[in-house]
Amino acid sequence: MIDQHRDNINAIVINLARRSQLLVEQQQRLLTEMERQERDPGRLAELFRLDLLAARMRRNDENILVLAGGQARRRVAGGTSLGALVLAASAEIEQYQRIHRDITHDPLIAGNAVGDLTHLLAELFENATAFSAPGSPVRVVSRVDDEGQLLLEITDAGFGLSPAALADANAVLAEPPELGGTTSERMGLVVVSHLSARHQVRVRLRSSPSGTCACVALPGDLLTHEGAK
Repeated sequence: MIDQHRDNINAIVINLARRSQLLVEQQQRLLTEMERQERDPGRLAELFRLDLLAARMRRNDENILVLAGGQARRRVAGGTSLGALVLAASAEIEQYQRIHRDITHDPLIAGNAVGDLTHLLAELFENATAFSAPGSPVRVVSRVDDEGQLLLEITDAGFGLSPAALADANAVLAEPPELGGTTSERMGLVVVSHLSARHQVRVRLRSSPSGTCACVALPGDLLTHEGAK
């Protein structure tokens, strides 16, 4: 009975989130058309800010969908390079200028995972900029480890986490938790946990000399051979 009630609530939440998502997508299409026609630099900058706000609203709707067990509407037919995916994710956060990219290993990511990985990285970028010094860079580096696995490392210049807080955060990332009061203050990590589990991506946090590093390990079946460097 309780499970049926939870399923009914989730279905209602998913329906409301999808309706909101449709409205935001209509808004984005309208803004894109206005940007295409605008010639005044000042007005164009204002439209870009509105476009960024709409992208963040869309991601909030997607967070609701993920937490309620739904699927996002974003779909990509073909593969997308890792560098393009990182760029798209950084464009979805308010302080996108702080994201410094060094993508030396740049394979194509399978199309079925592009939308979720863009969302996942945007959440990690948002956390990194929110919990580090204003104006400080957040560095995003791709590399291949000794076992040949592709890693994406996101390092901020924040105060870092205590060993206990780091262990708690990694426990959330390792296994998507049930929603409740204990997860309300770390909803971004909960969303990342659900998205990473969906594609067998491993995300862990560790301390770094400058702050905190989020390490994203991408499984080989999400990568294609074309375009790998």
